Amino acid sequence: VEVIENGVRFWVDIVAGHKTGFYLDQRDSRALVGTLAPGKRVLNCFAYTGGFSVYAALGGAAHVTSVDSSEPSLELAIENYALNGLDDERDEFLVADVFELLRDYWRGGQRFDLIVLDPPKFAHSKAQVDAACRGYKDINFYALQLLNPGGLLFTYSCSGLVSTDLFQKVLFGASVDAGVEAQILQPLAQASDHPIRLAFPEGAYLKGFLLRRLEVG
Repeated sequence: VEVIENGVRFWVDIVAGHKTGFYLDQRDSRALVGTLAPGKRVLNCFAYTGGFSVYAALGGAAHVTSVDSSEPSLELAIENYALNGLDDERDEFLVADVFELLRDYWRGGQRFDLIVLDPPKFAHSKAQVDAACRGYKDINFYALQLLNPGGLLFTYSCSGLVSTDLFQKVLFGASVDAGVEAQILQPLAQASDHPIRLAFPEGAYLKGFLLRRLEVG
């Protein structure tokens, strides 16, 4: 089916797609990426069907690279480009493992102005939290180094077992190990139509930060 969000159109596979085929909880963040994208070289990791990518391209990004391990998801992302009158050939769609690609980009000296890290849930149980934090640290360690000075990083965790405080500590550790100074411009969370019950704080499963790499020296 076709859905319209903030005037942006998407094909959604309700039956076979994750979370009914579209991450509605990221609506506000997608819009923010669109407003900050003009003229920027954008890297969208774990791109799925290209939500962040379409907003960035419509917002005037100079170039968008969309990365996901699922070829069918990226094929739908290309269709979503066409649905919004965008030329998919001006941008790049890569079927790849994000962890490996970030390392390759780092080794190759690639640089971006805006990076989105919106990975799937890393921790499905308490026993997996430590491993999840290592995964979050790994991808953010490389992403921070791939940013140009002044570049922006939208980074998220949708693991309910990873608290906002813990996630922030992981990001701090990643920045220290990367030798990169960054600042939090604003916290990020699920869209306002995903309310959280006071009696169920785990409902605040999606947390994130908009970071800016500082120019030092």
